[in-house]
Amino acid sequence: MYERAYAFFLFFVSSLAGGLYIRKFFAADRSRKRRFLIWMLLYFVFQYLILDKMSIDSPLLGLAKAATDILIVFGLLLLLYDRELLKLLFVAVSFVAGKEIIKYIIIVVSYGLNGLACEVLSHMVQNITTMKQARAWSFCSTWSQWSVILILYMALMSMYFAIISRKFTDRERPFRIQEYAFLILPSATTLCVSITLKMIFVSVEKGVTVTLFDKVPATMFWVPVICLLLLCVNISSITLFQKLLQLNEEEKKRSLLENQTIQIQQELEEIQDIYADMRGLQHDMRNHLESIAAVVSRTAGDTKEELAGYLDQMKGAVSRLDFAYRTGNPITDAILQKKAQDARKKQIAFYADFAYPDRHQFDVYDIGIVLNNALENAIEAAGRTKGAKEISLRSYKKGHLFFIEVENTFSGDFSLDERTGLPISSKKDGKPHGIGLENIQRCARKYRGDMDITVSGEGEKRFILTVMMYEQVFKK
Repeated sequence: MYERAYAFFLFFVSSLAGGLYIRKFFAADRSRKRRFLIWMLLYFVFQYLILDKMSIDSPLLGLAKAATDILIVFGLLLLLYDRELLKLLFVAVSFVAGKEIIKYIIIVVSYGLNGLACEVLSHMVQNITTMKQARAWSFCSTWSQWSVILILYMALMSMYFAIISRKFTDRERPFRIQEYAFLILPSATTLCVSITLKMIFVSVEKGVTVTLFDKVPATMFWVPVICLLLLCVNISSITLFQKLLQLNEEEKKRSLLENQTIQIQQELEEIQDIYADMRGLQHDMRNHLESIAAVVSRTAGDTKEELAGYLDQMKGAVSRLDFAYRTGNPITDAILQKKAQDARKKQIAFYADFAYPDRHQFDVYDIGIVLNNALENAIEAAGRTKGAKEISLRSYKKGHLFFIEVENTFSGDFSLDERTGLPISSKKDGKPHGIGLENIQRCARKYRGDMDITVSGEGEKRFILTVMMYEQVFKK
């Protein structure tokens, strides 16, 4: 009777720990709790009716039982959760492998507790004089051991699976077959070790059942050590996998940042050349028009007024070649001119109070990258706003600190990525986003500064980006 109750509780603990582990891998919805309870119940029933009846007398039978356990978990996941087969297979294999290898740590503890109980009983045997006392001692001893074992089993299962699910941060990301193979192989190895331990743990010699611990006492130490190391290998493989994914993403972003920086620098150089040509052309055209106007005023006769009006129109056209913003640097002049035109096309009110910092503490290309990316993001966000659309840019100095502040209206939800501290894009087009803000942050940190993002308002929200840069002599 005790054995059946013990098996019952083991099945319950496995079902509970498995359910808690599994539901962390799938998106939450209203039916999440109901599916969790259904999975627990069904897995408990399958353990009791199928797995408990299977023998492991041979390697093939041990492998068959482990495979059956994986198929049961996989089938229940397929029934209750999504259809991403490789993901389901990883969850099933990792769960069964962890559950099985943890049992051998529990077996060692159980064996040790049983030996301790025998030692205590040998000292107390003189005080046990009746069958009632013997039954009471047996009952208390058995249930005390089982309580410790079950609590430890639940604690190890919960701790191990909680660590794995916490380390596996990219659960929603679709993986390739090779990536899932990298994740599954350590768990498959762990499962093979557990099957091997099952086969060699108990043997019969001369009609007497002998355990591995009886034959080789040192295994009382080495079995739990090997099991713990295997669990650590599984955790380390997932941690390593996540680090490799992060490094790969960082490498992609770094490449994009470099390409964008090079592209912006080339565009700024072209703008600077165009700006210089336009200023020269504007100066020459004004001189030519003044000369033509002087000639017309002397020789035009009856058509004088008509020609004068025409020349005034030409002067107006030439004046439009001049930039409306005088920031102190031709590149930042050109950037503000271009972004102001882009804003007007989207019917966004654009206000700018920007002055390029004195002397040469900053590379103009870094300032250009900050302005270009910040205003581009602001125009895109304000353009999607319903109602008033507005962008304001200003710069100011406090001591040796130079600040650039861009404020714009926006609508929709706003949240920050916990790892990067940057806004999470709401776009679903599959393209990388947030590169502009990362470029701004990189430029700010180049000058021992940083970037700050705040959001104000509830109905009409305003997004405020503040870039702080410390004045220094720029060195190539």
